[in-house]
Amino acid sequence: MSGQSDTLLEASHVKKYFPVRSRIPFSSAKAWVHAVDDVSFTVRAGETLSLVGESGCGKTTTAKMTLMMEAPTAGSMRFRGQELSSLTGQRLRDYRGAVQAVFQDPWSSLNPRMRTARFIGEPLAVNTALSRPEIDERVRSLLVSVGLDPASAANFPHEFSGGQRQRVAVARALALDPQVVVLDEPVSALDVSIGAQIMNMLRDIQASRGISYLLIAHNLATVRYLSDRVAVMYLGRIVEEADSEELFRNPQHPYTKALISAALTIRPGEKTDEIILSGELPSAVKLPPGCRFHTRCPFAFKKCFVEEPQYREIAPGHRAACHLH
Repeated sequence: MSGQSDTLLEASHVKKYFPVRSRIPFSSAKAWVHAVDDVSFTVRAGETLSLVGESGCGKTTTAKMTLMMEAPTAGSMRFRGQELSSLTGQRLRDYRGAVQAVFQDPWSSLNPRMRTARFIGEPLAVNTALSRPEIDERVRSLLVSVGLDPASAANFPHEFSGGQRQRVAVARALALDPQVVVLDEPVSALDVSIGAQIMNMLRDIQASRGISYLLIAHNLATVRYLSDRVAVMYLGRIVEEADSEELFRNPQHPYTKALISAALTIRPGEKTDEIILSGELPSAVKLPPGCRFHTRCPFAFKKCFVEEPQYREIAPGHRAACHLH
């Protein structure tokens, strides 16, 4: 994994609100789900940035905006300095080739009626001038790069295991030589041993190709193994971000501490103080005042209930939004 500083993908104060239909007939009152609420981050060349948090924290919606599957309500998303909302024609096609995705369920992401050669080769047929023999050769090369037999190009998805299907999905994502791959829970549907093999493959691909990953995950072992930097999300906002090892070694936000303490011990002999969170995740429609985490935070004090904490740097490269700092 690289430490290069070239920024590829940048989100700046991005928001995504979804309207909630009123249950009262003819009512004009509108409520909004604050799925993503003022999020900023960068993905640099050759690195992995992970967005981590509970279900409903906004990380998947953020990924969808990155892939232009959703448009931001406010804020901006840029790729190599270009605003995504301004991309049209060839520039838009170039972006869709440069930023690819691998999703959680390798079964649902593959067309059951399509042979592997066609599934992987489809982006090449649509976006390049390669001949059919050249595409077939490229497909065979991609299969080898993800650890599959080139002869499996003739197979249908049901002829593969779950891990093999995910390798096929990765091969398709790599077909157009992307610069960024969004990994949306790429191993959560797989057995632990198979998931470990896929993670090793992803690291090898990154090392050989120099591509960047935006990893969406909740499994902290996966996050720690694959990430250069980690951003922790809660109720639509990033509450802490740091280099991966720094964040796991020295978490500063109570929510991050709770996530880490709830996970299995990740390093032999490593101990964490267990933090039990009370209550449920508040509604993203009616957000709590002050710090959004105060309703569940064991360290909350008076200021937390009325004043929203600033997201600030508390150490070099380590930022958090908490009144304790």
